[in-house]
Amino acid sequence: MKSRTIITLMLICFTMAAVKAQKAKKFELGVKAGYNNTWIINQNNYGLPELDYDTYWGLGYNLQLGYNFSSDMGIFTEIGMTNQGQKYMGNMLHYDDVKRTIDMKYLNVPIFFKYSYGESTARFRLLVGPQFCFLQSAEQTYNIDGEESTNVLPPIEDQNGNEFDPGAKDIKDRYNSMDVAFVLDLGADIFVMPEMLYISIGFRGYYGFTDINATDYQLPNLQDDKYDASHNAGGGFYLGFHYVIGGKVE
Repeated sequence: MKSRTIITLMLICFTMAAVKAQKAKKFELGVKAGYNNTWIINQNNYGLPELDYDTYWGLGYNLQLGYNFSSDMGIFTEIGMTNQGQKYMGNMLHYDDVKRTIDMKYLNVPIFFKYSYGESTARFRLLVGPQFCFLQSAEQTYNIDGEESTNVLPPIEDQNGNEFDPGAKDIKDRYNSMDVAFVLDLGADIFVMPEMLYISIGFRGYYGFTDINATDYQLPNLQDDKYDASHNAGGGFYLGFHYVIGGKVE
C-alpha cells in the first residue's frame, strides 16, 4: 500500500512539473539504469556460525525529475527500483560447502542537490542527498553441497521466544520496511543537443544509516554473543538520458 501511494504521488508531481515547465523552462525529465555491487554490512545469521562474504551484483533503474535554479544548481528527485542483497559462502555446522544468497528489492525515492560545472559539451555533475528506501521483497536461498536446501537448519527462537526456520525462503518479515541512506553521485552530463538533451554517466554510491533487521530478529552473534546492526551499502555505474523541457536553461 505504501508503495502504491508513493508511486501515485510521484506521478502527480511529474505531471504537475511537466505542465509548469512550459513556463519555467527549467525542468528536466530523465531515465537512468545502473549495475551495482551491493553489500549488507555486518552479517546477521541468527546466532548460527557466520559464513564468508561473497560478491553480489544487482540492477537498478529509475525515473528522474529535476528543477534547475540556474545552469549550475538544482534540486532533483527520482523514483526507482534496485536489486540488493548479499552472497555468502563457506562451511557451517557439519556442512562443508554452504552458499547463502539474500535477494532484496527496494523502491527508492532520493532527494538530491545537484551541482554541475563546465562550459563545453561535457559538464561535471554532483548529486548528493538522502534516499528513502522501501522494502518490496526479501528472499534467501541456501545451497548446501551443491543442492538448494530448505528445512535443514535447526530452528531458532526470535526475541519473543517464537521458533522460526533460519533457512526459510521468504524472509521479508525479518527486515524493517524502510531504510534511509546517504547517496553520492559523481559523473558527467554530455549534451547531444545543446542545453536540451544530454546523456549522463557516473558512479553512484550509498550507505544506509538505519538497521535493516526487524526488532524480533536482532539476535546476538555466535562469536561474541553481541548483536551488530546490519546496514545496506554499495555502489555502481549508471547511464541516463535526460530532456530539458522547454529548451535552453537560462
